[in-house]
Amino acid sequence: MKENIKFDVRPDGVYAILDNSVEEAKPTRKQLLEMIDDYKISQIDANAINEILKSSEQRPVMKISDQTNLSQKHEGIVIDVSKDRMAVAINFTPPEFGGGFITVDKILAELKSAGISFGINEGQIESLMQTKESRGYVKSYTVAEGKTPIDGVDGEIIYNFNTENEENHPKILPDGTVDYKQIDYFISVKAGAIVATRTEPTEGESGTDVYGKPVNQKPGKPAPKFSKGKNLYISDDGFDLVAQKSGQLIINGKTLSVSPVLEIKGDVGYETGNINFDGSVNVKGAVVSGFSVNAQGNIEVKGIVEAASLTAVGSINLYGGIQGRFKGRIEAGGDVFTKFAQNARIKCGGNVVSNALLHCNVTCGGAILLDGDNCFIAGGTAEAADEIRAKTIGSHMGTRTEIKVGGNPEISGRLDEVRDEYEDLVFKYKKLSEDYEKVVQMGDVTQLDIKSKSLLLGLISHRTSVKEHAQQLEAELADLVGILRKVKGRIVADIVIHHGVNVTIANSTLALHDDITSCVLRNVNGAIKIEANLGII
Repeated sequence: MKENIKFDVRPDGVYAILDNSVEEAKPTRKQLLEMIDDYKISQIDANAINEILKSSEQRPVMKISDQTNLSQKHEGIVIDVSKDRMAVAINFTPPEFGGGFITVDKILAELKSAGISFGINEGQIESLMQTKESRGYVKSYTVAEGKTPIDGVDGEIIYNFNTENEENHPKILPDGTVDYKQIDYFISVKAGAIVATRTEPTEGESGTDVYGKPVNQKPGKPAPKFSKGKNLYISDDGFDLVAQKSGQLIINGKTLSVSPVLEIKGDVGYETGNINFDGSVNVKGAVVSGFSVNAQGNIEVKGIVEAASLTAVGSINLYGGIQGRFKGRIEAGGDVFTKFAQNARIKCGGNVVSNALLHCNVTCGGAILLDGDNCFIAGGTAEAADEIRAKTIGSHMGTRTEIKVGGNPEISGRLDEVRDEYEDLVFKYKKLSEDYEKVVQMGDVTQLDIKSKSLLLGLISHRTSVKEHAQQLEAELADLVGILRKVKGRIVADIVIHHGVNVTIANSTLALHDDITSCVLRNVNGAIKIEANLGII
């Protein structure tokens, strides 16, 4: 390497000094002759050149010319352009034999001569001129940089839900406590929700190299197409994946689909948390005490339901029945089918069909139908709009059982509320009237003091208000009773209705003190009529 060749001018001539310490960097004949030419050295001793190049010494020194002076050599630069042509560095070569330092204009001229025209940092070059006395001649200095191209961004699919397949975690409440019943067990979506979006790729921006030539960028690649399953559709512009139905979002690899039925393979409990779903729910196991299932469709449970709460817009089917422990609650907009129900509350808009109802509170807008081997109702309350049918109602021990049919249960409930409120108002009106009479008996009301007059006026206003309200409730009572009188309902017992059962049909009530076998009960002209069950109804 030329850096390993030095010349020393002595009184008797020019001596060459080589650095052979690194085998790979030993100077060559060509490099030595080029250096001799650069320094314009004449009167060369060819034999000396051969001898010094053959020398095995680390730093051989040998006279190569009788010349006793050398021309000045000014400071120069070596230009190094990076392979990608995006950067230019320079190395300074030191001045020798009284040579001068290079100038900014000289550097710029040499860069221009080399074809470099873009990204030249003149400020950096001027700064280098300030340090010429302490210049580092083995260091490279970057004096020009190209403009790096900005590659385009690939289009991608952005999912509007958590794609991490992590274990479910309970919800942490604002006070720092943990609610183990609130767990994101599944991904729920509503109809019309955008579950994923495709983004447009970007073109990016081209760059420029140090020679002023454009450098092309890589445009972004289009996003992959949606892999769509059931109950999803792609928007007209092709960039949104939209749920066609409400339900559970199913992820199978990169394919998305929506299932209107949520299937829970085990129990509803601490592993799943409470279930709230915009479709139907099928539970393969049980529903554990203290947990709830809410569905906008139907609910189906294969195992037993404990002291839990089930609410469905549609119907509820309990294959294992419910053991409610006086806390279990079933509420459905449609029918309720249950193998059995014990110590539970059931309310529905349709029919209730079960093999046995034991100490339950049941209200339905259709019929209560006991079907199967046992077919009995014992204890609690059973209220239906149309009909109650069972083999046995009550028990031989006289367990108190309330049976009601006829009319809408909500109307019956409202009738009880209005009747109670009306009776309270009648009592209140009577009391206000007594207070009014006491004030009047005090004498001429025109002579009463201000306090007594104020009391009298308050009594009159309050009594009038109570009377008007009572009259309104009286009219509503009449309407409700009229509605109940028009409805038809019946109670059918294939085997027996035991004593201890209270029967209400429409607006008539009958307390049974004796057992009645194989019978049909109806309301005829405001009275409950007991008929024989001939088995043809």
